[in-house]
Amino acid sequence: MPDTDPTPPAIERADLRADCANCFGLCCVALTLTASADFAIDKDAGTPCRNLRDDFRCGIHTRLRTEGFPGCTVYDCFGAGQKISQHTYQGEDWRRRPDTARQMFQAFPVMRQLHELLWYLTEALTLPAAAPPPPPAARRARDHRSPHVVPGRGTRGTGRVGTPRADRRAAAACQ
Repeated sequence: MPDTDPTPPAIERADLRADCANCFGLCCVALTLTASADFAIDKDAGTPCRNLRDDFRCGIHTRLRTEGFPGCTVYDCFGAGQKISQHTYQGEDWRRRPDTARQMFQAFPVMRQLHELLWYLTEALTLPAAAPPPPPAARRARDHRSPHVVPGRGTRGTGRVGTPRADRRAAAACQ
């Protein structure tokens, strides 16, 4: 019998962290690099970075910043690399299965965007619920105490923020 539970499976934070040991170096191949302060070279999407080794590890990982690749040190795939590599393509890498390379490289940035959104949603679920907005009367009272100019109130084009009395009340409310 198929599972009919409409509740999506819980996303673990660990699933939204990069695990380079279980990836096929997708960020080093699938993405475009533009020579800049972040990357020392221009590289087209689908072309392996010149520093990517045969084992899908970076040949200059410990020297990325000094070699002109600080962008690599701050890039986060949010776990999309290992998801594509180990789940979507079941551990079959693009070197052994070149017929999957183009599709894998196109899927990676999409999965990365989805994983980033999942990360934000997962993080939001850990935050306390926001308080409801104040009722209209409370908003009006709050706005009346505000030391800022409120359109349609008080100064009528005089250039003053408010009357001295209103400014004293606003200052007292802020203390």
